[in-house]
Amino acid sequence: MIGIISALEEELKRFKDKASVEQVIRQAGIDFHIAELSGQKVVLLHSGVGKVNAAVAAQVLIDRFGVNSVILSGLAGGVVPYLNAGDIVVTNLVAQYDINPNAFGRRPDAIPDLARLIEADPRLVRAAVDGFEETVKKRTHNRQLVVGTIATGDTLVTDPAGIRWLQREFGAIAADMEGGAIGQVCQNNRIPFVVIRVISDIADQKAAPEFVMPLDEASELSYIIVDRMLRILAESAPTTDAVSVLSN
Repeated sequence: MIGIISALEEELKRFKDKASVEQVIRQAGIDFHIAELSGQKVVLLHSGVGKVNAAVAAQVLIDRFGVNSVILSGLAGGVVPYLNAGDIVVTNLVAQYDINPNAFGRRPDAIPDLARLIEADPRLVRAAVDGFEETVKKRTHNRQLVVGTIATGDTLVTDPAGIRWLQREFGAIAADMEGGAIGQVCQNNRIPFVVIRVISDIADQKAAPEFVMPLDEASELSYIIVDRMLRILAESAPTTDAVSVLSN
């Protein structure tokens, strides 16, 4: 069983439109949609924005629905100049940048008893990349996919100094508000995960409106990639897995 998480209802809508929903179970203020999608049994949900919401959703997926993998899909801001709105970032690592335990003699962003950078599952990363190569890349040449680190915080970083800090401290290429929390919950529970983000804009106060990715267009890109990814995973699995989809 795989979990796919999005924060916003708008990011989840395309998945729900394409799925055959069998049951909706509400827990912790979240609607979990049990459905058939892309040849797999899935649980679709949007968690709400932020690290706490994402962590709650992921833990419920693991405890109640018994997922054995989690996919987080949705939008993120780019923090490197070679990314453009509409590009795709697949995580190999996630980090949380807004934790500061200096009073306890630790460096900023260091979480006690947890790796500073949390690794995504290589099999899920490969399936996401293959999903992009077999769909989006074949349809258009103006989108690129980059595998790299996403840094997570409840307050978005938009100033140039903050962006340089994310690049320097984490090697981050994008920033979001949920990925690091999903990574922490999954690592604590020994559950494989991956984060797939469409770049909605570049974290620069000077960004012009024409360089901002529309939500509906970005969400369609996310769906296309995840749809193919689920089929790839189903083809490689000995039996049909149940999949949970969470939306950011």
